[in-house]
Amino acid sequence: MTGMNCRSPISDCRIVRRLCQTPSALSVGRCLLLLLLLAVVTPSSSSAQIITLQSGQKIETQGVRRDGEMVMGKVQVGTGSGEVGYHLAQIQKVEFPEPGALKSASDLLVQGQPDKALAEIESVVAYYAPFKDVPGNWWAQAALIKVSVLAAQQHPKEAEALAADIEKSAKDQDMAHAAQLRLIGSLIRANQLDKAIGICDATLKSSTDPTTLANAWIAKGDTLLAQKNWDEALLAYLHVPVFYQDEKLFQPAALLGSGRAYRRLNDTKRAKKALNDLVAAFPQSPEAGAAQTELKKL
Repeated sequence: MTGMNCRSPISDCRIVRRLCQTPSALSVGRCLLLLLLLAVVTPSSSSAQIITLQSGQKIETQGVRRDGEMVMGKVQVGTGSGEVGYHLAQIQKVEFPEPGALKSASDLLVQGQPDKALAEIESVVAYYAPFKDVPGNWWAQAALIKVSVLAAQQHPKEAEALAADIEKSAKDQDMAHAAQLRLIGSLIRANQLDKAIGICDATLKSSTDPTTLANAWIAKGDTLLAQKNWDEALLAYLHVPVFYQDEKLFQPAALLGSGRAYRRLNDTKRAKKALNDLVAAFPQSPEAGAAQTELKKL
């Protein structure tokens, strides 16, 4: 970066240099068999729910339901159909099709329509709730979106309770991290800033998931802003548009946070650009209204 003209309070070359230095059960016997003949097939339908056993055997079903410690699958035999049940310990995973509502609800949230987003995601959360401990389910992903919706609707207690449930239920480390990150807002409000930074740094150190990492940088930026550490907050926010451009859900927050940090650093030109870019690119987002308020201060 030699030869670049570094300007105060935080220059292009310092931003680039600092960003580039940052690393981004035991198989058991069948407990219940309602059919004498079980159709074992190769997956052929994108909408089928496929039970994969610990043995590797795959059973294509026409739908599954939960009954205590059993997962019941509806299967077809000849011209008829019935149910077959497997104990959880027999199941390696259930291959559920990805719910389209995950994307549509996220898109609605970015567009600043949390009520519609909640209507989209609520049924997904409810459907997968009985399967939270079954590998392959989509409950945690849907519940994380619901947490963001609840936060956007300013229901912090409900959001925090659901985030804690996700963290407790998650078998995937990134899901546990994502749930913890949803609690950063409440920690900031309680002035537990060191604890919040600890959660962010632990996530940034151990996660490789782009969505989780983008979320962590936004959360860290918010915490650093609360600490009045404007320089470091700006660098945290800028990680998102630089390294995680595909994570659209977090772009408005990154632009708003960077605009606020630039303003505190008395860099009015860059502050206005970030905030105006936010209003232009994400006019329906909740952050756009906040950006308009910030622009009035400049």
